[in-house]
Amino acid sequence: MAPAPCPIPAEWLRRSAARSTRAAMAAALLAALSACGGGNGDESKPQADPPVSEAPPPPTTPTTPTNPAAPAPSPAPAPSPAPSPAPAPAPAPAPSPAPAPAPAPSSGPTATTALRLPLEVLGAGLPSAPTVATANLTLDVSGVGAATELWLRCHRCGFFGPPEYEATTETPARIKASLRILGGTAVANASAIPWVDITDATMTLADAERVQGGLQRGGGLYTARMKLTLDATTKARLISGVNLVQFRFNGSDGESNGYRVIDLQFRNAQGQSLATNAVERADINVEKVAGRTLTADVAAGEKLWKAENRLMKSTLVNHQLRAACASCHAADGRDLQYFNYSNNSIVQRSRFHGLTEAEGGQIAAYLRYALRDMAHVAQAAPWNPPYQPGAGIDSRPVTEWAAGAGLDAVLDSPSDAVKALFGKPLDGTALALTQADVDKVMDANATLNTREIPLPIQFPDWNSYLPAMHPLDIWPTGANAAGSFETGATFTADNRRLDPLATSKKIAAWFESHRSGTFGDWSHLTPQQRNEIQSMLQPSGFELYAFLGGGRGNHVAATGQYGAQVGAAQLMKSLSAARTATEPAAFTTNAFIERVVGSTLQWNLVQQWEWAQRYGLEGDQRWFIGSYDATAKTWAGRGEKRGWPFNTVSAFFLAPHMVYQQDNDATGKITREWLLAWETGSKLGSYTRTNAWYQMQVTLNPGAQSDWVNFSVDWPYLTGFDSLLSQTLGDATPAQSTAATLSDIRLLQARIKSAQFVNNNIPLWVPTDTRSIINNRGRFSKAAVVKHLNPINFMEAVSTQATQTSPFKRLDKLQAGLTLKLLNGAFRQFNQLYTVTDPAIWRRCDPNNMDLGEAEPTAGFGFCLDQTKQPLTLKSPGVYVMASTDYRSTAEQKLQYAVWKAGTLGADPDRVKTLNDWLLRAWP
Repeated sequence: MAPAPCPIPAEWLRRSAARSTRAAMAAALLAALSACGGGNGDESKPQADPPVSEAPPPPTTPTTPTNPAAPAPSPAPAPSPAPSPAPAPAPAPAPSPAPAPAPAPSSGPTATTALRLPLEVLGAGLPSAPTVATANLTLDVSGVGAATELWLRCHRCGFFGPPEYEATTETPARIKASLRILGGTAVANASAIPWVDITDATMTLADAERVQGGLQRGGGLYTARMKLTLDATTKARLISGVNLVQFRFNGSDGESNGYRVIDLQFRNAQGQSLATNAVERADINVEKVAGRTLTADVAAGEKLWKAENRLMKSTLVNHQLRAACASCHAADGRDLQYFNYSNNSIVQRSRFHGLTEAEGGQIAAYLRYALRDMAHVAQAAPWNPPYQPGAGIDSRPVTEWAAGAGLDAVLDSPSDAVKALFGKPLDGTALALTQADVDKVMDANATLNTREIPLPIQFPDWNSYLPAMHPLDIWPTGANAAGSFETGATFTADNRRLDPLATSKKIAAWFESHRSGTFGDWSHLTPQQRNEIQSMLQPSGFELYAFLGGGRGNHVAATGQYGAQVGAAQLMKSLSAARTATEPAAFTTNAFIERVVGSTLQWNLVQQWEWAQRYGLEGDQRWFIGSYDATAKTWAGRGEKRGWPFNTVSAFFLAPHMVYQQDNDATGKITREWLLAWETGSKLGSYTRTNAWYQMQVTLNPGAQSDWVNFSVDWPYLTGFDSLLSQTLGDATPAQSTAATLSDIRLLQARIKSAQFVNNNIPLWVPTDTRSIINNRGRFSKAAVVKHLNPINFMEAVSTQATQTSPFKRLDKLQAGLTLKLLNGAFRQFNQLYTVTDPAIWRRCDPNNMDLGEAEPTAGFGFCLDQTKQPLTLKSPGVYVMASTDYRSTAEQKLQYAVWKAGTLGADPDRVKTLNDWLLRAWP
């Protein structure tokens, strides 16, 4: 069942009407897109990094715990062929203590001691007891003289979520991480060496990280590359031999319990690594193998994992949670096993939530034993973004797909990004695409594999999926007469009773009862069964969204209260005046609505991930997505080789753009839009994360050629934010220009993939449907996309009111004449989709029909052709522009202009003629 469509308020479509620049046009475009579509989703409140194994230093003196010794490497047993449900523990385990952690070495590292990575700087989170970890890098004499910088790659070196709102036992940390370079100084003698806070001001971030939000709260990238330039005093401490570098977790913000250093090097001025000792990467499979032995700790750990009313919110907030560990994670904890969280991280996250170190060890023992049959996926890691696309992903077992291609698959070079898009090797040669190369990819009849094309954007990490607060604690039982998350609720008089938790359990039970004996094989389902589960999955996400109430940007009911308001009010009962005073804008009612919306949609995404992993749903989408013929009892499946089968509220709803609750002034003017209340200083970071969630949705499930808006990808917002991010970055510096160009390349991919997406069987319109046109099936067809895919979007366009520059003009710097080849490709795509249609079957626009929020000819979601043709406006001899009203031009004007302008640019005359011939048929 599709969501109820929403009319498009005209004022949203005209908000940028006074500015005649490309940016203004983009803003107007996004305003138009804002009217419909949507959902919500907070990027942020991860369950933070799960716990760490070493005890914290004493509260008064920061000390240096030694890095836990690595177990002796041993070959891992062959993994079982597929992750299956965990068997119940044997009934009578032989009581035995959990293996003790390896003792710290009696002496310090030698010149040949490997650097063990990642360096987990994780702890319970009390600022009075910071966690310190030490790394060792060996330099020779030449390295000492050549070293100019310390370079590192850090996972979550900054805070990303909203500030703590409850009263705290200690003041939350404002700066998460610090480091100091001891060089040859012994730890015992290092008290005088100052710590350097890891911030945008002290570190030099890689360009992509720096220009897209940096380390400030709300930054765009969760894992960042950075360097610290060595001053003379620091260089003087370096020695030929073992040099020590310390990292400190200064304390929690109330959400996070640390960070990880995943790469560390001393480098010379040319960026070359100088250390001579080896790097040893942690092999979490060693811990998994060791945990296959049943001990008494397993049963105790299972109780702790599943226990409600047992965890504290954090070491900073003495507030008991209703939710259990199993509530926010996959119920059986398979996410921690799959993404290779260490025992240490599990223990430290347990301590963060008020458990003891021993109890954290019991939870780790339970997870390792209960999930002992899960296949080990070596490339999965807390810092490697799930589903990050990369070459060869489809050739791996489907069980490895969620791990993604890793951070190294993220592209920084615009030339490489274009090569990847058009299937060329990333070999360092100059870009040299032919028209045939472009046409092969810009083909509306093909299927672009967005799983295997490396992208110039880092996807969100697993922590971003985990709920900041569980819905059980947002809508607790007994707190509101309208209901709760546990039992279902009716929050407004016009709302039916909604119970997303019961629906989730019902779906899981269906998969449990219908799966075959072979993991991930659903070929046995009958057409009726396929239709049955599709009919359960599609409305499930929208039920959850209706439980929140309202829509993107506005979850405030005209009368009564939506669920998001009820949940926000519940949280605000614990609001501390002292916390509010630190940052008032982050503690408004709207800010709490955002917390509620984001956390709930994170819970939804974890549910979907767990279904996909537990039941093997990431294979052939055609098993679950398609059309059912009730008369013939047949099934026509749609979809790709891999992907989620959830054509409903899913990943992109977690974009900040979707989660935000707009602020308005007394006159009703919107004062904060498209970014969250606690990240107003990081617009680029917010826009980047929005772009990442939308792009990830395209990789996860581009929708199997279904509806153009709302699910599973909202294509107008994807392309809109590609454009907006590019324009916001601009060209003021080379780094900004490069990042903007990368966003333009993502826009190009979206234009290509969306053209293929709408090449479907949805009718252009259904003339027998006499209801409001907002309910007409044609509103979701390619008829509604005629403006989005018009070749005009690949060229400079001028109307009587504004000028739009080409979004791909920067690409000519990569290869001369490339934009013309892309324009030819755009004509080809458009012709494949539209010039093959009979103009007689199109709806003709009714300028008096306002069902879409404005007159049909210029409505953002119009799906019609204009009734008559209007000549282009002659600006000067031989120069034409489109007529526009309120900065909007009709489809007819845009098509005419595209044909005229293409002729002046030297586009392929045959392609232009094909379109022009169709226009003559449409408007003889």
